[in-house]
Amino acid sequence: MSADTPPPPPPSETSSPQEQPPAARSAARWKVATAVVSVLGLALTGTVYVLMDQRADELRSERDTARAELEDAREEADSGLGGLEDLLGGLGGSGEGDGSDGSGEGLGGLEELLGGDGGLGDLLGTGGLDPILLQCLGGAMGLGGDGSIPEGDVRTQVTAIKDIIEAERGLPAGDDVDIEFVSREEVQRRAVERSTEDIDRQRARVDSRMLAALGAVEPGTDLAQAQLDALEAGVGGFYDPETEKLVIGSKQMDGLGAFITSHELVHALADAELGLPDQQALARRSGSDAAYAALNAIEGDASLYSQRFVGKHLPMDELLALQSTSAQTDASLDQLPHVVARELEFPYVEGMTFSCDLYLQGGWKAVDRSYDDLPDTTAQILFPDRYRDDEQAVDVTDPAGPEGWKPLRTDTFGAADLLFLLEAPGDDEDAALSDPKKRVAAWAGGEINVWGRGGDTATALTLADRGGSTPMCDTVTRFYAAAFPDATRTDTTTSGENTTFESQRQSAVVSCQGDEVRLSTAPDLPTARSLAL
Repeated sequence: MSADTPPPPPPSETSSPQEQPPAARSAARWKVATAVVSVLGLALTGTVYVLMDQRADELRSERDTARAELEDAREEADSGLGGLEDLLGGLGGSGEGDGSDGSGEGLGGLEELLGGDGGLGDLLGTGGLDPILLQCLGGAMGLGGDGSIPEGDVRTQVTAIKDIIEAERGLPAGDDVDIEFVSREEVQRRAVERSTEDIDRQRARVDSRMLAALGAVEPGTDLAQAQLDALEAGVGGFYDPETEKLVIGSKQMDGLGAFITSHELVHALADAELGLPDQQALARRSGSDAAYAALNAIEGDASLYSQRFVGKHLPMDELLALQSTSAQTDASLDQLPHVVARELEFPYVEGMTFSCDLYLQGGWKAVDRSYDDLPDTTAQILFPDRYRDDEQAVDVTDPAGPEGWKPLRTDTFGAADLLFLLEAPGDDEDAALSDPKKRVAAWAGGEINVWGRGGDTATALTLADRGGSTPMCDTVTRFYAAAFPDATRTDTTTSGENTTFESQRQSAVVSCQGDEVRLSTAPDLPTARSLAL
């Protein structure tokens, strides 16, 4: 999760293309992403682990108890609890199966419970949950816990959690780990301080110019500060592979403490047993999309296990308290640019779904193997079949830079990067393109180039089209129109395969040839046209 060697120096306006190393995401992005525990992942996926248990008899017994308690409460208060009674009754299922295979079948209408009015989706905010996660999280009970975390001092409880992880996740508990429990405010302070020291502000400024040209942030956005703000909003604890130390943002082993501890212990134990990937080396060698895909694999593992852990081992009141904490985190992230918040949360949500897919194919051993056979692209994270098929990114055509401009950055542009843009063109989620993930499925490879001339910026985003029902040319054209609604659009062919946009802010050209699409931006139309395919 961190590099053994320092990151390469960022390209500057005085460097030549031959002097530039393969570009990597800024150091701050990696410090942020690896430091943030999946408190925010909980905010998005919800406490779905309260759904069901493989032991249907025990679940039905608890259902009956809950019904009795509800009846008593109704007699006392005559208040009515709406969908909750239906929810508890629905967990009994049809009696045609007990879900003992861990799939969750036989408990009756779980997806309907999640999405239906008055059901668990409304109660816990899980309406957007990927259905595949039901199969991975369904065996976690959560209606009272199993008492496996003992009372006592924190050190004893940490040892107990390590033993549980060894038994359930299969990672050897090993020696004592260096672990410190502090307040959440303190862990936030340390994480921000740690990242502030490492942040590459020059590269962050280049990234800001690139994202502004794509309409994802306002021009002049302090992207470094936005990343630090995201870290402060989302951090709950972190594991530092360099020092092998865990810092937990809770002073006691309450629900939050247990959740963060289980997540970070998976990182620590996996580091000792399997080794964590060197993301900065991956970025230098293969580009930032490969490094980000690796991050998704390791965070997806820890997120999947920690969600299952708290669902099985925490009582309901602590689960609901966790949900409240997560909602606060989610609200804080909503104040940030969409691409910043989304990049932070993606490994804990889509990464967890990726690990879930592996788990369903071959259990935790299959997840273990992903540490040696890392995903190469974020397309493999979003579409795990491509990981199993070892589908690699297509190498796209390199653009010639505009005359008189200095190259600032060249890097891969992954399926996740494209997804973030389509979800909020112009940083407006209300402007999202229809079915962004389906559109992103056409991604087969991508690269971004950035040039500077004084304060001006020119970019060329080149994407390979994999084929499918939604052509990439149409997607990119629609995206730019939504991101810059005030721009004047001109289609130079009837099919729209060469479209120009002009506004006071900048000009752009969408050019499509064969299986490649390029979005070129510049302060003026002639420069943008010079970058077209």
